[in-house]
Amino acid sequence: MSPAGLQVVSSELSATNAPNEDRVRTGTNAVVVLDGASGSDTRVSVTDYVDHLATGLIEVLDAEPDMPLRHALADAIRSTVAALRLMPGESPSSTVSIARRRDAEVDLLVLGDSPIYVGPAGELLTDNRLACLNLPSRTKAYERLLAGAGYDETHRDLVRAVRAEQLPLLNEPGGYWIAEATPGAAHEAITRTVPVGLPWLLMLTDGADKPLRHLGIPPEDVVQRDRQRLDDLLRELHEWEIEKDPTATELPRFKRHDDKTVAVVTSL
Repeated sequence: MSPAGLQVVSSELSATNAPNEDRVRTGTNAVVVLDGASGSDTRVSVTDYVDHLATGLIEVLDAEPDMPLRHALADAIRSTVAALRLMPGESPSSTVSIARRRDAEVDLLVLGDSPIYVGPAGELLTDNRLACLNLPSRTKAYERLLAGAGYDETHRDLVRAVRAEQLPLLNEPGGYWIAEATPGAAHEAITRTVPVGLPWLLMLTDGADKPLRHLGIPPEDVVQRDRQRLDDLLRELHEWEIEKDPTATELPRFKRHDDKTVAVVTSL
């Protein structure tokens, strides 16, 4: 069910036959989009993490509709940590995007690389702090993909090295911030408040956002689609990765496919 006053149309496509680790959840006045990633704690699955975090966020936002979004996210991370007995640096993690209508304003939040496009011009609210870090193994991995090396054993070794390079920078000043097992990371989220009356918002995980931008498909095209046409679009992106760019020479990416999620929010 969509929040009162908001219309939400969403679509999700799993990268493989494994469970989708993206989430879209709606509450009384808010929409939440998450993109989960694994940690070293094998007791807790990514799906459990994003399910707890998404549920916790909606519960807080419904109970406290005027609470600042950073505080709501911190509360949801705190409850997820307690429920799953998580430790910083070992937990699964997730990007978080939130859109909440409140009186005459719409509050927005992004933490991690799941952006929000704000109509009518498609202005971008994003968090690129991880992308801006100097990670030598990531640079080398992308250079090899562009050169046509593909997804060989050396690539897999480099991806593991990237994770090792990221870990000391996780939720640390000068590094990057993400929902994991440190509630204070929420207070580093990027926020914005805009007036009601916008024609649309487009919320995406990076598995959809990156190929859309690479192929030049504008947000204005995506937001005009109904559920069936959004489903079709995500399948088309998946098929492009298979048929046109199977070794990521056009669009470098760590894995051939990622989960893809879009949520179109209208009647703002």
